[in-house]
Formats: sequence, structure tokens, C-alpha cells
Amino acid sequence: MSSRNAGWIAPTGALLGVICIAAAVALLSTSDAVIKGLRIHLSTMEIICIRSLFALIPVLIILHAQRSWSSLKTRRPVAQVVRGGLIVVSYALFLEAIAVLPLALTVALTFSAPLFVAALSPAVLREKVSMSRWVGVSVGFLGVLVMVQPGSEAFRPEALIATGAALACAASSLPARRLGATGPPAATAFYTGIMFFVGSLPFVLAMPSAWVTPDTAQIGLLVVTGLIAGTAHFLIIAAYRYAQAAVVAPFEYTGLIWAVFYGFVFWDETPEQTTLAGIVMIMAGGLWIIYGERRRRSAGI
Repeated sequence: MSSRNAGWIAPTGALLGVICIAAAVALLSTSDAVIKGLRIHLSTMEIICIRSLFALIPVLIILHAQRSWSSLKTRRPVAQVVRGGLIVVSYALFLEAIAVLPLALTVALTFSAPLFVAALSPAVLREKVSMSRWVGVSVGFLGVLVMVQPGSEAFRPEALIATGAALACAASSLPARRLGATGPPAATAFYTGIMFFVGSLPFVLAMPSAWVTPDTAQIGLLVVTGLIAGTAHFLIIAAYRYAQAAVVAPFEYTGLIWAVFYGFVFWDETPEQTTLAGIVMIMAGGLWIIYGERRRRSAGI
């Protein structure tokens, strides 16, 4: 009986992880489209600071509903701070890139983060390395090079900002799974929200000239994006708790489809051929990783 139950647990965990990450990406993609418009008028740290306050609301609601306030007494405060700090760095770089690059290109580059996760998870999370994973990672990174085009006349230095955001995001995703495994995802999401506010506030206070008082409509949009972000970050943390990073991470690529859609609808942005080629390669690399991991599990390796 126990072996039969065990056979059901793994697929259920993987499915829940995929559902959580897909929902989170859809929410964050919608938020990105709104933030790109706001970034024209408001500074990066101002957006992060205001949005972070409202991002805590859904997290606090979840903590109350689960009656898990005691979980805030984390056993890994340093890991929470480091993870939160990396997320702040990643998002700040993303906002800087999104202000000067097309939405699809920016998101495509930052969504190379799952490739970094898949490449680094064996060393950080002690997950087994398979040849399929390395093939997928190689194809995906080649897609990044196609989009960035280093050394060519089409190279845009701003693309390196988006790539830096991806690396910081990947670094924050790795400890997320371990933190999720030792406590409720809402607790980790709570510390993430706190770090967004604490990390951005000093910059806002140090640069008062950069502050632009948002109007009523802008405040409303910041409230909505904050609520979306808080919910999405909870879902991301839960996803990495339910399933292995190499299984969950490739599904973040669905954000590439959302980015192309929103960029075209709201800013009439038509992705260049190199961007589309890079997106296809990144998604192909992720799908190959998924295929390889499933085949390996089926073989009992």
C-alpha cells in the first residue's frame, strides 16, 4: 500500500508545482505590462517601494488563514535576507531594462533565469545531473546569445542589464525551494515583501529629487500590481516546494508568450527575428529538460 501511495505523491507534487508556476507567471506578466507603462513616469525604487507595501496584503491574509504566524520565526534568517536581497536586485535591474528595451526582449532575457537554475541546481540543491538537462541548458543559453548578439553592431548594452536580472533571479530561486521545504511558503513570501520595502526605501530617501508623486490612477495601478506580486511570489515559492527546480523552472517560459502578446497589444512592438529565434531556443531548451527528466524518472534512474 505504501509503495502504491508513493507512486501517486510525486506526480501530484510535480503537477501542483507546474500549476503554481504557470499561474504565477501569468500574474507577473500582467503586472510587468502595467509596470512598463508606469516606469515612464515613476522611478524604479519608487515603484518597488510603493508596490511592496501592497504586495504584503495577500501574504498577510494567507498567513492569517493558515494560522501560521509562528512560522515567521524563521530558522534561516540569513538565507531569507540573502534571497530577498537578490530578488530586489533582480527586479530593480528588470525595471531599468524594461524602460529602454522592448517588453518581449527584456522578458525573454530575464526568463533565461530557469536555465541558470537548471544549471546550478545540481551543485546547490544536490539534484542529479542528466545529459538531457545539460543539452537543454546549452540550447537555451545559445538562444540568449542569439538575442544579445555580443560583438555585433546590433548589440545593445542594455541587454546585459536584463541578463543580470536573470542571474540574480536564478540565484534567489535556488534557496527558495529549501526555504519552502522548511516552512510555509507564505512565510518566505512575507520576508520577500519586507526585503522589497527595506531594500528600496533607503534609495527613495537618499534621492528625493527622483520622487514623483503618483496621481490617483498611478496609485491604483501600483496597488493592483502589488496585490498581484504578493500572490505570485507565494505561488512561486510553493511551486519550488512541491516539485524539483529542474521540473518547475522551465514552465516559467510561458511568460515569453505573455510578453510577446502584451508588447504587441499595448506598445505595438513586433519582436525582431533574433528575438523570436532566441525565444524559440530558450523554450526548446526548457522543453528538452522536461523531456529528459521525465524519461529519467520513468527509467528509475
